Amino acid sequence: MKSLRVRRAVRGIGILLLLGLAGCAAAYSTNMGSALQRMSRGDYEAALDRLDKPDSKTDLLLYRLERGLMLHYHGQYERSNEEFAQAEDLIDRLFTRSVSREMASLLSSDAIRAYRGEEFERVIIHYYRAMNFQHLGQPQAALVECRKANLKLAEFALSTDYELNYRNDAFMQYLTGMMYEAEGEWNDAYVAYRAAERGYQAYSELFGLRAPRELGVDLAGVSARLGYERETQETMRRYGLTQEDLAAARQSRIIAFIETGFIGRKHQYEVRLPIMESDDVNNIWLVSNQMAYRYRHPHLYRRGSVRYWLRIALPEYRPVPSVVRSVRLHADDVSATGVVLQDLNAIAMETFTDKHDTIVARTAARALAKYMASRGVEKAFERAENRDDDRVWMEGLGRFMGALVNLFGVATEAADTRSWMSLPARVHMVRLQVPPGTVDLQVQFLNASGDTVETQRIPAVRVPNQAPVFVNFRGYR
Repeated sequence: MKSLRVRRAVRGIGILLLLGLAGCAAAYSTNMGSALQRMSRGDYEAALDRLDKPDSKTDLLLYRLERGLMLHYHGQYERSNEEFAQAEDLIDRLFTRSVSREMASLLSSDAIRAYRGEEFERVIIHYYRAMNFQHLGQPQAALVECRKANLKLAEFALSTDYELNYRNDAFMQYLTGMMYEAEGEWNDAYVAYRAAERGYQAYSELFGLRAPRELGVDLAGVSARLGYERETQETMRRYGLTQEDLAAARQSRIIAFIETGFIGRKHQYEVRLPIMESDDVNNIWLVSNQMAYRYRHPHLYRRGSVRYWLRIALPEYRPVPSVVRSVRLHADDVSATGVVLQDLNAIAMETFTDKHDTIVARTAARALAKYMASRGVEKAFERAENRDDDRVWMEGLGRFMGALVNLFGVATEAADTRSWMSLPARVHMVRLQVPPGTVDLQVQFLNASGDTVETQRIPAVRVPNQAPVFVNFRGYR
């Protein structure tokens, strides 16, 4: 009789250990704080030193992405490309999911799953690789990265199991067109500019970011080179352009991408969702989907009878405050104000919104499974066939063990707040008309009132005779 009680107690303790061990995933965002502080001061060597290579593959992709970006800003372009190449290989391998980790994440949290990257993160890799190749004087290799980015976007649109709004990266299409044009590949540039225009139409609806006037100038200019007179005139009319605008664009010798701020970060918040008396709790996925719907429509369950309130932890994006609203670039007595081409903050938040119902349903299913585990432990002890005095003891032990399992389930519940944290919030573009030679650039970061909040210098930029030079620079205010 006693051995039966021991076996059942050990079974309950085994469940406790499984829940406890599965919930040991470290908080990635907390560990990144020191590296990001040094990065924001421009101390990239120290920032790289603060990055600890993870022991497992859970956060390995993030480690590669953060290192690749910091090495890029540090001017280590070949090493940066090596890190990004390893990140790409890892992304490909991670599409074959680990069944054991998927099962463990159902008992603990999504943070135990290997991080595979958001769609926009996997695309922006190619922007940085393209800029690395531009800095290394390899424009054709840069174009290869642009093509790879656009192929990935096409794959995302076909392979996602949720409605994904982020399907056409207007910025990458526009960048592709500019790099094609710089190489004299007019037909390919024309196709890319048209794709960028369609992308910015979607951006306008989703993020409030309209196509920049510069895109109209480039599209009209390439259309004119190809002899598409009707389209040239239509584009000029649509963007309000003149022949002087097109002539000035051909004289632009510096195309600078100024990146500002930090992208928003994921934080955890907690909610309680109801299990109704009418719910068939044995059908976990059905009930979890119902709970996700109740999360969106809380008024639906107010009239019903609630059996139990489940506590779940969910992630949410919160923007990192920034005073910078625009940028201005100077070279000797020439200056120009930038235009925003990419709003990574908006894309990150919209992408997250697309997936939120799936996250809620999955998290609810996990919490429900833990709840059912605690009830199962209680019932296992309650069904014990013992004498009346033993039955009281076993039922009390069952309730105690069930409460412990429930407590551990709550303790191991944590939202997955991982993301590529060193990315900028926005990418601005500035063009300057300067003569060939070597020039020092000065970047002004401006607030909403147009006042300068910070000034940085980009020294010794070599401007060629014909094709423009592409440069990029990061500000952290």
